[in-house]
Order: sequence, then structure tokens, then C-alpha cells
Amino acid sequence: MLSYPRIFIAAGEHSGDRFGAALAEAILRRCPQARLSGLGGDRMRRAGVSVLADTVSHAGMGFFYTLKGINDWAGIFRRCVAAFNHEAPDVFVPIDNPGFNLRLAAFARAVNSPVCYYVSPQVWAWLPHRIHRIGRLVDRMMTILPFEKRLYDEIGVDCRYVGHPVLDYMPAVEVDEAFIRSLHEGGATPVGLLPGSRRQEVRHTFPILCDAALELQREVPGVTFHVGAADAKHLGLIEQILRSKGLSAQVHLGRTAEIMKGARLCLIVSGTATLETAFYRTPMVVVYRAGSWARHLAPRMLQVSHISLVNIIAGREAAPEFLKFDDDARPVAAAAHRLLTDPAAWDKCRQSLDEVMVALGPTGSCDRAAEAVLEMVRG
Repeated sequence: MLSYPRIFIAAGEHSGDRFGAALAEAILRRCPQARLSGLGGDRMRRAGVSVLADTVSHAGMGFFYTLKGINDWAGIFRRCVAAFNHEAPDVFVPIDNPGFNLRLAAFARAVNSPVCYYVSPQVWAWLPHRIHRIGRLVDRMMTILPFEKRLYDEIGVDCRYVGHPVLDYMPAVEVDEAFIRSLHEGGATPVGLLPGSRRQEVRHTFPILCDAALELQREVPGVTFHVGAADAKHLGLIEQILRSKGLSAQVHLGRTAEIMKGARLCLIVSGTATLETAFYRTPMVVVYRAGSWARHLAPRMLQVSHISLVNIIAGREAAPEFLKFDDDARPVAAAAHRLLTDPAAWDKCRQSLDEVMVALGPTGSCDRAAEAVLEMVRG
């Protein structure tokens, strides 16, 4: 192994920042002299990565949202090119975020840096032909879902199934049990509202969660609402939406894990948060708001029958989910009402989530990923 291996890790949003931080820590446990740099946020910085640019604040989901920030991403790309030209990394580790990372992977290959991709883009969900471009640009793929490895094996890509990092970092999350108990004071039935980590998710999907909460407020005695804000930058928008809807809810920053664990039910924007909530076996209703323009395109583009990770892994509806092309929250409210008022439905959802977490195993994902990266340094 090189004396001071240079490893560049590129994450593009909150979950990638968390995955990148856990990977960095695992690499440094094995190779303390490794020089880690990359793109990400505060978690990666605290884990020992020299962060070239904060990409978490630029995170977005959806083609048109990305176009709005194209100048920012172009500037970040130019900084990466300059850094790679100055000193090419011994291994480049992109984490998901294919719109940016595949382009950077092509440049990494041009300067003879091997590419060890962590967290496959969801080629199994939409636009499956992308896998062939990915296969041409990566030297090794590290998948986190059990069924993904077969897809890369079929096209001859060196692929390791390392397992999902949620099983590694969630047990290490410290929760405030006193805060959790406070959610239930006075016999309250706490419901978590998790609006996502991306601004456009808060803007477009959180209002549907609020409308569903208003329905529950009218129909379920003692229900209270707690919003888990993922980013301080979103607090103003969250408060603005709550005021516009007339919904009484407490907003908490840095308490998302407590809400996931302590709530009777969570209403969640689709994403990694569904697996983090499933870790606590807390029943949930999952929502994602797509533009009305996508109503006719989605059936042709989507390759899966579910949108949420918990249901994709289960292969069935472990938790109710809704891909919305309008703002009608009544179906969401009805599903939430059933889980809150029907103990058998609540228990069944909880049991299904337990099966999902078992299917995600084994633990040790970050250690296996770190070993796969360091193998490439050793050559």
C-alpha cells in the first residue's frame, strides 16, 4: 500500500454526507495515514475529510431543480478538475449523485485514477440503460441493496455487495430518552413529520404532509405533531408552510432520530429517512410529490412498482406510500388514520419493517466498503 494514499470521496447531499463520513472513519481505522479529501458536508469534515466544497447545500432531486443550480455545480466541477490535475487521487470514490459524479468519474479515469463507486445510482428504478455508461466509467461498484449486485454481474462489472450503511451508523446515534418521553406527556399521541433534506422536497411535498396532519388533527384526539428539520437553512420555509396551513406543530432541529424513535407514526418524504425510521420499527406513511408534468412519463420511466426503499426492499407495501402528482392529501390522511386507530394495522406495519431491516443485513457495510477501496490502493 502507498505510504500516504490519497482518496477523494464525493458526496452530494445529506445521506451521501453521512455515508461518506462513515466510510472515511472506516478507512482511517484501517489506514490512519490516508489523506482524505472530497465533496460533502459537516459530517465528512468531522470524520477527517478535507472538504473541497460543501455540496450538501447544493443538493437537489429532480432534473429541473438541478438546472437551477447548474452554475454552482459547474464551479465545483472546475475546482475538482484543478485539484485532480494538481494531484490525482489514488482512488476516486463517488457516492451516488450520478448527474455530477459520473462526469467527474470520466475525468478521474482520464488522469488514471481508478473509480470505486459507492451506492449505485438507482438504475433498477428508472432509466435502466444508464447502467452501461456506469459500467464503462467505474473500476469497481459497491452496492448497498442486495439485489443490485446481479445487475452489474450481468454486464461484467467488478461489483461488491457491501450492505447498507444505515445498519452501521444508526446504532451509533445517541438519542435523548428524556426528550422522547416528553413527546408523550399528557397522554399525547406524537406524529412525526419528516420533510426531507432537500429544499424542493420541503417546498413541494411537506405541504401535503401538513394537509394530512390537519385531517388527523380533526379526527384523532390527542394527536400532536413534531417536525424533524434536517437543515437549519430550511427552518424559515418550514415555519412559513406551517403558518400558511394553520397547523400547530413543534419544529425541532437536531432531534430527527428522537422523533423517528418516539413517534407513534411518521409521515415521511421518500428517501433514506424511511430506512432510518424503519431501524426503530416506527410505522410510517411515505409520500413523494412529483410534478404534474410527470404523470404520463412516470409509468414509462419507472421500472419498479414502489417508490420507497422500505417497500422496494420488502417487495411489497410494508408501509403505505403515495407518489403524488397533485396536492390531494386525503389518501395520505386516510392511511395515517388507519395506522393510528387500528392496532392490528399498526402491528402489521411494524412487523413488516422488522423484516425489511433483517433483509438489509448484515452489519459492517462501512468496513467492507473501506476494505474494497483500500484494495484498489494496494493494486
